[in-house]
Amino acid sequence: MKLALIGKGIAHSASPSIYKKLLGPQIQYDLLDIQDGTQLPLLRDLARSYDGINITSPFKKNYLSQLNFLSPEVHSLEAVNTILLKKNYFSGANTDYFAVETLLKKFKEDYPQSHLLLLGSGVMAKLTQFVCQKLSLEILQITRSTNPHMEHLDIRPYHRMNSQLMVINACSREFSFKGKTTGDEIFWDYNYRFLPHQKTLPFFFKVYSDGQEMLNLQAEYAVKFWKENLG
Repeated sequence: MKLALIGKGIAHSASPSIYKKLLGPQIQYDLLDIQDGTQLPLLRDLARSYDGINITSPFKKNYLSQLNFLSPEVHSLEAVNTILLKKNYFSGANTDYFAVETLLKKFKEDYPQSHLLLLGSGVMAKLTQFVCQKLSLEILQITRSTNPHMEHLDIRPYHRMNSQLMVINACSREFSFKGKTTGDEIFWDYNYRFLPHQKTLPFFFKVYSDGQEMLNLQAEYAVKFWKENLG
């Protein structure tokens, strides 16, 4: 297979190694670093070189109008991160959705009495809210519009008696959390290999989890989507 990732500032991406582990070292996986949406290649042009593409921030909405088929979660979220390129027929899915759903289901099983605090307002924040609604998980969203100094947020007042608090960071890599905690919270960072958080947050939270597990899961779902629709 010939695959590629489209995004901005993706030199750090672990996707090539992840997909080669899943599909074999012989696959081609390119990084297409695009600085501006006006420079994005058309799907019909990408189809000349690739069987499938992944899309990351900030371009998850840009290809919607070029898709012939949108899976249900793409319809609901208006965001796509996985596309199958098949001649003149292009199918899109959002495998981030399935990865987040899988991990939040596990969190709910481990902590039946729980509530969540969501940081951010972008595509991944909307996706998280959508999944939480489906799973009947209580979630409160904090954004820069409601709290301009969100990086210094004091999360201690958001605790509930006999309920586990999970903080989910759906912000970009420009955001670095430096707020106050009790030390009893779980912090789930959608960013992976983000050194400012890796160096500090494990000391301030009961559990710190970066986005590596989510990245691996969404890749597994992407491979499944491609294989099921290649015929």
